[in-house]
Amino acid sequence: MGGFKRLVPSFAVVITGTALVVALGITSLAAGSVRTPQATASSEREAGTTAAASESQQRGPRGPRGPRGPRGPRGPAGPTGPAGPAGTAGAAGPAGPAGAAATSLWAVVDATGTLVRNKGVASAQKNGTGDYQVIFSQDVTTCAYQATLGGPTTGLFVGQITVGQRTAIPAGVRVLTRDSAGAAIDGPFFVSVFC
Repeated sequence: MGGFKRLVPSFAVVITGTALVVALGITSLAAGSVRTPQATASSEREAGTTAAASESQQRGPRGPRGPRGPRGPRGPAGPTGPAGPAGTAGAAGPAGPAGAAATSLWAVVDATGTLVRNKGVASAQKNGTGDYQVIFSQDVTTCAYQATLGGPTTGLFVGQITVGQRTAIPAGVRVLTRDSAGAAIDGPFFVSVFC
Protein backbone atom coordinates (compact mmCIF):
# COMPACT_ATOMS: atom_id res chain seq x y z
CA MET A 1 0.00 0.00 0.00
CA GLY A 2 2.86 2.29 0.68
CA GLY A 3 3.87 2.19 -3.01
CA PHE A 4 0.71 3.98 -4.34
CA LYS A 5 0.13 7.74 -3.85
CA ARG A 6 -3.34 9.12 -4.16
CA LEU A 7 -3.46 12.12 -6.56
CA VAL A 8 -5.86 14.92 -5.61
CA PRO A 9 -6.57 17.50 -8.45
CA SER A 10 -6.01 21.13 -7.64
CA PHE A 11 -8.79 23.72 -7.60
CA ALA A 12 -7.54 25.29 -10.79
CA VAL A 13 -7.68 21.97 -12.66
CA VAL A 14 -11.28 21.45 -11.53
CA ILE A 15 -12.38 24.92 -12.73
CA THR A 16 -10.67 24.49 -16.08
CA GLY A 17 -12.24 21.09 -16.70
CA THR A 18 -15.70 22.34 -15.77
CA ALA A 19 -15.39 25.30 -18.16
CA LEU A 20 -14.30 22.99 -20.97
CA VAL A 21 -17.30 20.71 -20.50
CA VAL A 22 -19.74 23.65 -20.47
CA ALA A 23 -18.17 25.17 -23.58
CA LEU A 24 -18.38 21.91 -25.55
CA GLY A 25 -22.04 21.46 -24.57
CA ILE A 26 -23.04 24.98 -25.73
CA THR A 27 -21.22 24.53 -29.05
CA SER A 28 -23.06 21.32 -29.78
CA LEU A 29 -26.43 22.95 -29.00
CA ALA A 30 -25.68 25.91 -31.27
CA ALA A 31 -24.61 23.62 -34.08
CA GLY A 32 -27.89 21.76 -33.84
CA SER A 33 -29.96 24.97 -34.00
CA VAL A 34 -28.04 26.77 -36.83
CA ARG A 35 -29.76 26.45 -40.27
CA THR A 36 -28.16 27.12 -43.59
CA PRO A 37 -29.97 29.26 -46.28
CA GLN A 38 -30.45 26.11 -48.37
CA ALA A 39 -32.11 24.36 -45.46
CA THR A 40 -34.32 27.38 -44.76
CA ALA A 41 -35.46 27.65 -48.40
CA SER A 42 -36.16 23.93 -48.57
CA SER A 43 -38.17 24.13 -45.37
CA GLU A 44 -40.19 27.08 -46.67
CA ARG A 45 -40.95 25.27 -49.94
CA GLU A 46 -42.15 22.28 -48.05
CA ALA A 47 -44.35 24.50 -45.88
CA GLY A 48 -45.76 26.30 -48.95
CA THR A 49 -46.47 23.05 -50.73
CA THR A 50 -48.22 21.73 -47.66
CA ALA A 51 -50.29 24.92 -47.30
CA ALA A 52 -51.22 24.92 -51.01
CA ALA A 53 -52.24 21.29 -50.82
CA SER A 54 -54.31 22.02 -47.73
CA GLU A 55 -55.98 25.02 -49.41
CA SER A 56 -56.64 23.01 -52.56
CA GLN A 57 -58.29 20.32 -50.50
CA GLN A 58 -60.49 22.90 -48.73
CA ARG A 59 -61.49 24.96 -51.87
CA GLY A 60 -64.17 23.46 -54.08
CA PRO A 61 -64.40 23.62 -57.90
CA ARG A 62 -64.99 26.96 -59.72
CA GLY A 63 -68.70 27.79 -60.05
CA PRO A 64 -70.46 28.89 -63.28
CA ARG A 65 -70.19 32.51 -64.51
CA GLY A 66 -72.97 34.73 -63.17
CA PRO A 67 -75.37 36.71 -65.41
CA ARG A 68 -74.29 40.07 -66.87
CA GLY A 69 -75.31 43.03 -64.75
CA PRO A 70 -77.52 45.88 -66.08
CA ARG A 71 -75.97 48.67 -68.13
CA GLY A 72 -74.93 51.64 -66.07
CA PRO A 73 -76.32 55.14 -66.68
CA ARG A 74 -74.85 57.27 -69.45
CA GLY A 75 -72.15 59.60 -68.26
CA PRO A 76 -72.32 63.38 -68.75
CA ALA A 77 -71.34 64.85 -72.12
CA GLY A 78 -67.77 65.95 -72.34
CA PRO A 79 -66.73 69.51 -73.24
CA THR A 80 -66.85 70.64 -76.85
CA GLY A 81 -63.57 70.11 -78.60
CA PRO A 82 -61.75 72.85 -80.52
CA ALA A 83 -62.90 73.68 -84.04
CA GLY A 84 -61.06 71.83 -86.75
CA PRO A 85 -59.27 73.55 -89.63
CA ALA A 86 -61.34 74.92 -92.49
CA GLY A 87 -61.76 72.54 -95.39
CA THR A 88 -60.97 73.31 -98.99
CA ALA A 89 -63.53 75.23 -101.01
CA GLY A 90 -65.93 73.07 -102.96
CA ALA A 91 -66.68 73.37 -106.65
CA ALA A 92 -69.05 76.11 -107.78
CA GLY A 93 -72.63 74.99 -108.10
CA PRO A 94 -74.78 75.44 -111.19
CA ALA A 95 -76.22 78.87 -111.93
CA GLY A 96 -79.65 79.45 -110.46
CA PRO A 97 -82.68 80.59 -112.43
CA ALA A 98 -83.00 84.26 -113.34
CA GLY A 99 -84.68 86.35 -110.67
CA ALA A 100 -87.74 88.47 -111.14
CA ALA A 101 -87.37 92.03 -112.39
CA ALA A 102 -86.97 94.75 -109.77
CA THR A 103 -90.27 96.21 -110.87
CA SER A 104 -92.94 95.43 -113.42
CA LEU A 105 -94.47 98.92 -113.28
CA TRP A 106 -92.70 101.62 -115.32
CA ALA A 107 -93.31 104.12 -118.10
CA VAL A 108 -91.42 106.28 -120.62
CA VAL A 109 -93.38 109.45 -121.41
CA ASP A 110 -92.42 112.22 -123.89
CA ALA A 111 -92.90 115.95 -123.36
CA THR A 112 -96.42 115.90 -124.89
CA GLY A 113 -97.61 113.27 -122.38
CA THR A 114 -97.59 110.42 -124.89
CA LEU A 115 -96.82 106.95 -123.51
CA VAL A 116 -93.78 105.73 -125.52
CA ARG A 117 -92.89 102.48 -123.71
CA ASN A 118 -94.22 100.86 -120.59
CA LYS A 119 -94.92 97.83 -118.48
CA GLY A 120 -98.04 97.57 -116.37
CA VAL A 121 -99.33 101.03 -117.38
CA ALA A 122 -102.95 101.74 -118.38
CA SER A 123 -102.53 105.32 -119.62
CA ALA A 124 -100.52 108.57 -119.56
CA GLN A 125 -101.56 112.18 -120.23
CA LYS A 126 -100.47 115.82 -119.90
CA ASN A 127 -102.75 117.91 -117.65
CA GLY A 128 -100.88 121.23 -117.96
CA THR A 129 -97.45 122.75 -118.49
CA GLY A 130 -95.01 120.44 -116.79
CA ASP A 131 -97.89 118.51 -115.13
CA TYR A 132 -98.39 114.83 -116.07
CA GLN A 133 -100.45 111.88 -114.92
CA VAL A 134 -99.61 108.18 -115.31
CA ILE A 135 -102.20 105.51 -114.46
CA PHE A 136 -100.92 101.97 -113.74
CA SER A 137 -102.83 98.68 -114.02
CA GLN A 138 -102.96 98.20 -110.21
CA ASP A 139 -103.26 100.07 -106.93
CA VAL A 140 -99.94 101.76 -106.16
CA THR A 141 -100.85 103.63 -102.98
CA THR A 142 -98.53 101.42 -100.84
CA CYS A 143 -95.60 101.56 -103.30
CA ALA A 144 -92.54 103.76 -103.86
CA TYR A 145 -92.13 106.08 -106.88
CA GLN A 146 -89.04 107.21 -108.80
CA ALA A 147 -88.87 109.66 -111.74
CA THR A 148 -85.96 110.90 -113.88
CA LEU A 149 -85.84 113.57 -116.62
CA GLY A 150 -84.75 112.35 -120.07
CA GLY A 151 -85.66 110.36 -123.13
CA PRO A 152 -87.69 109.04 -124.59
CA THR A 153 -84.67 107.64 -126.44
CA THR A 154 -81.24 109.34 -126.52
CA GLY A 155 -82.47 112.78 -125.55
CA LEU A 156 -81.18 114.45 -122.38
CA PHE A 157 -83.10 117.05 -120.40
CA VAL A 158 -81.70 119.29 -117.68
CA GLY A 159 -84.01 120.48 -114.97
CA GLN A 160 -86.00 119.27 -111.99
CA ILE A 161 -88.63 116.54 -111.56
CA THR A 162 -90.79 115.21 -108.73
CA VAL A 163 -93.38 112.44 -108.46
CA GLY A 164 -96.10 111.60 -105.95
CA GLN A 165 -99.37 109.73 -105.50
CA ARG A 166 -102.34 111.03 -107.48
CA THR A 167 -105.15 112.34 -105.29
CA ALA A 168 -108.28 110.10 -105.32
CA ILE A 169 -106.75 107.81 -107.98
CA PRO A 170 -105.25 104.68 -106.26
CA ALA A 171 -103.52 103.48 -109.47
CA GLY A 172 -102.17 106.90 -110.53
CA VAL A 173 -99.11 109.07 -109.95
CA ARG A 174 -98.51 112.76 -110.68
CA VAL A 175 -95.27 113.94 -112.26
CA LEU A 176 -94.13 117.60 -112.33
CA THR A 177 -91.25 118.80 -114.56
CA ARG A 178 -89.37 122.11 -114.05
CA ASP A 179 -86.41 123.88 -115.55
CA SER A 180 -83.26 124.56 -113.54
CA ALA A 181 -84.76 127.79 -112.17
CA GLY A 182 -87.85 125.95 -110.94
CA ALA A 183 -90.29 127.24 -113.59
CA ALA A 184 -92.86 124.80 -115.02
CA ILE A 185 -91.76 123.41 -118.37
CA ASP A 186 -92.78 120.41 -120.45
CA GLY A 187 -90.19 117.65 -120.45
CA PRO A 188 -89.83 113.92 -121.17
CA PHE A 189 -89.32 111.54 -118.24
CA PHE A 190 -88.98 107.98 -116.98
CA VAL A 191 -91.11 106.90 -114.01
CA SER A 192 -91.01 103.61 -112.06
CA VAL A 193 -93.11 102.19 -109.23
CA PHE A 194 -91.75 99.65 -106.70
CA CYS A 195 -94.27 97.64 -104.67
